[in-house]
Amino acid sequence: MDGIGIAGSGRIARSLTARLTEAGFTVATFGLNAGDGAGERSARAAQRFSVGLRTLILVPADIAETEALLFEEQRFARDVKSLTTLVIAATLSPRYVRALRGRIDARIVLIDAPVVGNGRAADEGRLTLFLGGPQDRIEALAPVLAPIARKTIRMGSFGAAMAAKVMNDFLAATTTAVTRIALDWAEAQGIEEARIVELAGRGGEGNDRPEDMPTFCPIGQQTEESITMLVHEVEHAFDSALAGAHLTPPRAFEDAMRNSKARHLH
Repeated sequence: MDGIGIAGSGRIARSLTARLTEAGFTVATFGLNAGDGAGERSARAAQRFSVGLRTLILVPADIAETEALLFEEQRFARDVKSLTTLVIAATLSPRYVRALRGRIDARIVLIDAPVVGNGRAADEGRLTLFLGGPQDRIEALAPVLAPIARKTIRMGSFGAAMAAKVMNDFLAATTTAVTRIALDWAEAQGIEEARIVELAGRGGEGNDRPEDMPTFCPIGQQTEESITMLVHEVEHAFDSALAGAHLTPPRAFEDAMRNSKARHLH
């Protein structure tokens, strides 16, 4: 398969490129993060990247970068006439992702492919991919996905995979939040903290939890960035919730997390 390109500054973009290159694919890249900052994003670089591009694997850091790559500065979705398939390998708002179908020419097949796994899993090709899109096109992409992912799961039509990933992260995030609340309650009752943590299994993650699954605010490692990540995932879940869904308890998690104290256990 030729005409493959990876664009975006998402954390796993370089890992995906390395895996595909090792598997024998010729992969063009654009805007990948370098050690000293973002990759080149000049008009000339975008033009070189676009030549013969048929399958674009988009690995953006956020919606703003997605907009820039597809519609604004680089305009790959609008200007690359050879493009036939767009794979979105990032976790973005399900509502935003579904709306892309109406903004991109119908000739381009859209596949959402959010990943489950950390950087090490990406480097070793052990990611899990949730996939949303036409079954036949996903099957056609199997040779490209095989070096990247240990497991692929089709969730349904385009957008379904993003919603499934958000719900998966929501479960992990809220479990962590509730565990922290339980620790505070236990402390107020005079229960030895280490005993509760032992029962909870590493702060709600569980003793049998795979090392490459999402982790939110591990006990003893609470930072503003990790809390923001947790809140970000919960907000994505709210965005995709059914109208009228009861959201009061989970909305309280943000306050609970921001007000909880850091815990350093041995």
